Parts: sequence; structure tokens; C-alpha cells
Amino acid sequence: MGCLYGSYLANGYEDLWLLDMWQEHVVKIEADGVTLLSPTGEFLARPRATMLASNIGPADLIIVAVKSNDTAEAALVAEYFLKPDSVVLTLQNGLGNIEQLAEVVGDERLLVGMTLMGAKILEPGLVVHGGLRETRIASWTKNDDCRVDKIVKMFNKAGLPTVVESNVHSLLWSKLSIHAGINAVTALTGLNNEAFINSSDAVRLARMAVGEVVAVATVAGIPLLYPNCAEEMMAYAEAMREQSSPMLDDFLHGRKMEVEAINGSVVNLGKMFGVPTPVNETLLLALKTREQAAKLK
Repeated sequence: MGCLYGSYLANGYEDLWLLDMWQEHVVKIEADGVTLLSPTGEFLARPRATMLASNIGPADLIIVAVKSNDTAEAALVAEYFLKPDSVVLTLQNGLGNIEQLAEVVGDERLLVGMTLMGAKILEPGLVVHGGLRETRIASWTKNDDCRVDKIVKMFNKAGLPTVVESNVHSLLWSKLSIHAGINAVTALTGLNNEAFINSSDAVRLARMAVGEVVAVATVAGIPLLYPNCAEEMMAYAEAMREQSSPMLDDFLHGRKMEVEAINGSVVNLGKMFGVPTPVNETLLLALKTREQAAKLK
């Protein structure tokens, strides 16, 4: 996702860098740029890329798009780029990332972004996404933050449809509702998005998981952005039907899944608010067991 946003922003802003630890990807971007494939065609972007934070220096805007399991390390890297007026925008999945970032960079710098755009790196320098969808940005600490307006204008100028969101918790929980369903179920079953769409049982299970998120959010007093989160999940799956979910990709490539930040957060907050979440708890335990079993092979 970071490569997708960076590629769009690079077309409007020259002094933009991608920081990544995948050497082949960085080398390819530096040599030939990033090719973005979408339903409307393809285009070439030329952001700068590096594996070394020391090559970049202080930044006005720092976008964090790492997996939740890497947030603590990313926070320390973000701190390296800070100057007095720097802003840190997280575009991550799940809950708990913001608090980890805030411990290092401070609450007052933090903005939160959410999108249901899907993106996947097919090979170094080649990214596919399911088409542009709206990005929403909110301040973590302020109801009226001029910095949000500034970044929204920046994103729109770069071709990324973006709006201001006033309720940061609505933003976080709305995205959580989508990923708690499709990500967990596809990671557990091994179904890619197209197979998931065509499996009535898998879809039913995912809808049940989404329903629990909605139930917890309702009791917690958090209004969700979508009138029907389960249908929004299906639209997300359809937009990326030829791809696999991020959580399944992580499992297949031996990376730690974000199940604790997603389904684990639903379970923990369900207990806090007295809302049963048996489907999310079962998915959480099953996925953790699957990870453990994979390590034993």
C-alpha cells in the first residue's frame, strides 16, 4: 500500500522517498520506477527509493504503511525523520498501531488514514491494484485540524480521491469490520478472493465475523461509515477478485499475520464491552494455530 500511495504522490511531488527493506524492490524502483497496473490501464511512477533512512533526512509528512507487527520499529524510524512541524500519517490495518506510534512521535503529530483500495506487489517494481477508491483522513487528537485539510488537498492533487473524516474511531472500526471478515477467513481457508466470493460457506463465515465487529462498535457508541459493512466487504473482495487477501499473502510468504491487531482487537474489546465475539475468537485461535503449525514443518 505504501508503494501505491508513494507512486501517485511522486507524480505531483518531486521530493518523495520510499523507504523499504526489500533490496530487489528498491533497486528496481531506483533503476526503472514503479509500474502500476489497474482496471483503467497502467502508468509509470518514479519515486526515489532507499533502504537507508540516513539517505532521506527530515520530512514534512511521514506515511507509515507497514504491517501492525512492525509498528514499534516503524515508530523509531519515523522519529528519525521528525522536525518541529512534521506530521505522521498511518495507513495501517487493525487497532493498536496509533498508540504505539504515539508513544514515540507524540499524539499531536498523528493523523489516521483509511482506504479500501487493494494493492499487491507482483514483483519488484510492479504493483497491481483494484482501482482508485476513496481515502479518508482524520486527526487522532483534534476535531478541527488544518493539517488534515492540507494533506487531503495534497492527495487529491496527486490523483488520490480523499476526504476529511471527523470521527477517527468511525474510520478505524469501519476498516476493521471489513478485514476481520475477509482477511481472516481467506487466511484460514487458503481461498483467494475469487474463490472466497464463490464459496457461500466462506462468505457466510466472514459475514458473521463482520457482524460481531458491528455489534461491538454499536455498544461502544462508534458510528460506522457504511450502512452495510458486510456488503462493503464483498465490494472490496470483488475489486480485488483476482488477488489474495493481505493476510493470506502474509501466511503464504512466511510472514507473521496481523490477526492479533484485527480479530484479536475485536475479541478484546468485545470482552471490555460485554459483547460475545465467538466467531472472531475462533478465527483468532485457528489462525494462531495455523501459524504455529507452519513453523513446525
